[in-house]
Formats: sequence, C-alpha cells, structure tokens
Amino acid sequence: MTDQELKDLVASLAESGKETDRMIKELGAQIGGISNNMGHHAEQFFQDVFRRKLEFGRMRYDEMIPNLIYKDKGVKIEFDIALLNGESIALIEVKNRIHPDFVKELAEERIENFRKFFPRYSDCRAYLGIAGFSFCDEVLAQASRYGVGVVKQVGEGIEIRADNLRAY
Repeated sequence: MTDQELKDLVASLAESGKETDRMIKELGAQIGGISNNMGHHAEQFFQDVFRRKLEFGRMRYDEMIPNLIYKDKGVKIEFDIALLNGESIALIEVKNRIHPDFVKELAEERIENFRKFFPRYSDCRAYLGIAGFSFCDEVLAQASRYGVGVVKQVGEGIEIRADNLRAY
C-alpha cells in the first residue's frame, strides 16, 4: 500500500467515523424523545385517574394539583401529582418504570425538599406514592419498607397498595 493509499484510507475512515457519530447522536435524540413521550403518557394517565378519583390510601381529597412546582434561584422541585384535603397532602411521583433507588430518594431526600420549599403545607401530614406501569419486586419491597403507596395500572383502571402508608 502506498503512502497516498494509506492517507486516503485514513481520511475515508475518519469521514465514516464522523458519519457514525452523527447517526449515533440522531439515534440518541430519537430514543430520548421516545422516553420523554412514554414518561409524559404515564403522567397524563395517572393525573387523569386522580383528577376523577380523589382518593389515596383510604383518604379522600378535595383537590388534585398536577405538577406541583417550586422554582426559584436555580432550584426546581416538582411533584407529578399532589392531592389536598386541608389536613393531608399526598405526593405521587409518576414514572413509566420505577427503580428501587427512586423510592429511597423520594422518602429520604425529596420529602425533605418538599418540607423546605413548600412551607404553606407545613401543617399537613404528607403521604408519598409512586405510580407507574412497571414495578419489580425490589421496588415493591422498598415502597413497603418506607411506607410509600404504590399505584399501578391494572387493565383500564388502577390498583392502589397503601396498607402501610406512613405520614411524613
């Protein structure tokens, strides 16, 4: 192979690498879009359910707030569903698929941030829930340990497991 043929081959491989990189970025964007759409679908489904069924953990609620948000000075905290009744607030986070680490984060960190950044609810007992389409046994065990309610799709409706719900 001559020096020129070697240079041409290297240039061709470099160009192919650039095209591969571009295609991978494009594919990543498409996959990210699908994931975002699935997450939005899950949020919409469970928000619609709780808009009609103002009940969680054998408690009735008067109001459902979709996407309860605090945003100020670079801090943004959001809860997908908040149910209020004057004495209690249920904070339900929605994911297409729940991972075990998320339950711990919700019960240990996010509830502290809720108490810090939403002082208007300081007199309310706070109950936590996770809603999703897919749960593994480890998530269900974590939820039980932390006293976090589980909301999952069953057919066209939902099933709520909140027998050992804990107030935070």
